[in-house]
Amino acid sequence: MTNLTPAERFSVMERRLAEGAKRLTLTEAAATTGLSIDEAEAALRELLMRYDCVLQVTENGDLIYDFGPRLHRRDEKSFREYLDEFLELLWKGFVLFFKAWIAITLVVYFLIFLTILVMAVIALLFAGGNKSKGRRSQSAAPFHLIYYAARLFVAIFDWGTAAATTTYQTDQHGYRYATYQPKSAPLSPFQPKNAQTAQPAKKSFIASVYDFVFGPPRVTRDPLENQKEIAAYVRRNKGILFVSEIKALTGLDSMPAALLFSDCIGRFQGDIRISDRKLMYGLFDRLLRTAGEDEGRIVYYWDEYEPPHFLTGNTPQMNVLIVFLNGFNLLFSLIILSGAFGEALSLFWLGTVPLLFSVIFFAVPLLRLPVVLRREARRNAENQRRRVMRAIFLNRGRAQTPEQVLHIVNQPGGPEPLSKKTVEDILARLVRDLPGEIRTDAQGQVLYEFPIITLELEEAERLRAQRRVERDLGKVVFDSRQ
Repeated sequence: MTNLTPAERFSVMERRLAEGAKRLTLTEAAATTGLSIDEAEAALRELLMRYDCVLQVTENGDLIYDFGPRLHRRDEKSFREYLDEFLELLWKGFVLFFKAWIAITLVVYFLIFLTILVMAVIALLFAGGNKSKGRRSQSAAPFHLIYYAARLFVAIFDWGTAAATTTYQTDQHGYRYATYQPKSAPLSPFQPKNAQTAQPAKKSFIASVYDFVFGPPRVTRDPLENQKEIAAYVRRNKGILFVSEIKALTGLDSMPAALLFSDCIGRFQGDIRISDRKLMYGLFDRLLRTAGEDEGRIVYYWDEYEPPHFLTGNTPQMNVLIVFLNGFNLLFSLIILSGAFGEALSLFWLGTVPLLFSVIFFAVPLLRLPVVLRREARRNAENQRRRVMRAIFLNRGRAQTPEQVLHIVNQPGGPEPLSKKTVEDILARLVRDLPGEIRTDAQGQVLYEFPIITLELEEAERLRAQRRVERDLGKVVFDSRQ
């Protein structure tokens, strides 16, 4: 009897799929590789995590593993993705270079203003020195100025324009989104923290300068956020998971949702089951075993809107000030290059360098503008899709007219109302993506229904009602510290 290691069993199954048919049942996999049923199932489970695979159920209840026309690694990247990564790397290099240039420019201005500040401090120390009234406050003022000057200098090299903590705001369309809190201005006076009197931090001028050019940072999403939410959902719902529930959690279309389902089967060591109604679902008993830790955060796709894409994220007044200051640099450099001051001043350092800086300073946000507008339009369309999907799942995929969906979408107190045409366009795309059906009733009304969602949600409810889960791990009988 030949005993193979898990890695060897995986290699045998991988070669079988690479050389032969990539759509097979568990028994076919065992028969064509010589592995036992259990060994073949374990190897296929590992393959589910490495390669894209769609799981299918026949009318007779047989499970088919479909790896597509060729083995496609889940982490395999297309040429476009490699190109995007290369361009992203170039952009990061440019951002680093120009932020350093901005910092150097700000240091030059800092030194100029520091000279003015030192002169003001000297004048303050000698002015009214013989007056006793207010002497203590006057003697402390120079030290406050020095303190703020030091903070301002340090802030020049703090290229992160937002704090790590997040807060929630509402955009112009009424969508609530997560955003980073701005870092407090270096010149803001120190105040003790008080939960009742605390005011939200205002973005500093220096941070506004960086954001004017490169845009404010957006809240980043954990790349494993979907997997974490699915695991929390499974633990809270007796270890049962259907593909339609993945769609509700992630908003994915049918094919990506099916691929994520197979990934979760391998990742969380779930079992593929077929219900009495010939519906496939995952059973994740191992996820139910817990030592008391919180099950995790569950946020449905339609309950978390994407944050906006801002060009600068600054107030209009701040943008006007920044444009004025850089415009002054641009104008002054042109005057220097015109020879208005003769040869007394360096044309390169006071003319060419400021001119290049000012032109790039204005050019970058102008070049970013069409990209920001395009991404913002796509974000708004995605948020509208979330609202329509919510209406579909609230009705559990059953048939609805566009007017009924519109009534749910445009509930009072929600985001901006959507038009009937917008809702109909989104429904038409969702019929293709989820998928669903369009039909006409006896009265001639157009109905949109999603029977797969209806069947799977009803079956999930029935199976969970029948299942009894034991979560208690029992008494600890051994501790490694003993």
